[in-house]
Amino acid sequence: MLDYVSHAAPHDVVFVHGAGGNNLLWNRTLQHLSGDSRALAINLPGHPSGAISCTTVAEYAEALHQFLSESGLRAPALCGHSMGGAIALVLAVRHPDDIGGLILASTGAKLGVDKALIEGLGEDPMRAIERVITPWSFNSIELGLGREARTALSVSNLPVFLNDYLACQGFDVRSGLSNIRTDTLVVCGDKDKMTPPKWSHYLNENIVASELYFVKDSGHMLPLEKPESFAGLVQSFLERLR
Repeated sequence: MLDYVSHAAPHDVVFVHGAGGNNLLWNRTLQHLSGDSRALAINLPGHPSGAISCTTVAEYAEALHQFLSESGLRAPALCGHSMGGAIALVLAVRHPDDIGGLILASTGAKLGVDKALIEGLGEDPMRAIERVITPWSFNSIELGLGREARTALSVSNLPVFLNDYLACQGFDVRSGLSNIRTDTLVVCGDKDKMTPPKWSHYLNENIVASELYFVKDSGHMLPLEKPESFAGLVQSFLERLR
């Protein structure tokens, strides 16, 4: 069973963090949700610490599917950020009857990773996190937000960063998008450098039952940088699923 924190929500939903992250990413979002159902923010295997057991997005997806079967939730929505969105997409393609809705935040149907970032994570992961990943992740970052962002990363398990970014590099679900019939919300920061807005446009154009929103003046770490705006979109979408 994966570790998770629980909060109220208008519809059962599972929140899935991105590469090298952990479930603290969702703290600000959860604070703005309400309802009589459950929101579970999980830690993926090996996050924020522990042995690495999943090396591909598909393997993470199967671990999440196992969690869903054990959780008692019935056809919950999935809200995935970045690599978490990729994991949610794989589940929507492979196990459509088990998913009641999709929220795809700052992600894409294919996640290309800059070669220099992969090399940096292999040689000096902390330097790559501080000099590349963090600056690319925000439109604007101040000290307090920077400290919170650091707690939402699995810096106690640095090898997981390279593992996850390699998993992202090998991910491509473009051929399966036309098979997704699940109600879908696609959300992206309009200043996202890591998963640029054109990737969200592609998702919206190729998933039948999708809607697309851009959050103004936000970068990749949308749930941290613009939590109220993001949570408002999530709350409204989950209410409509009911």
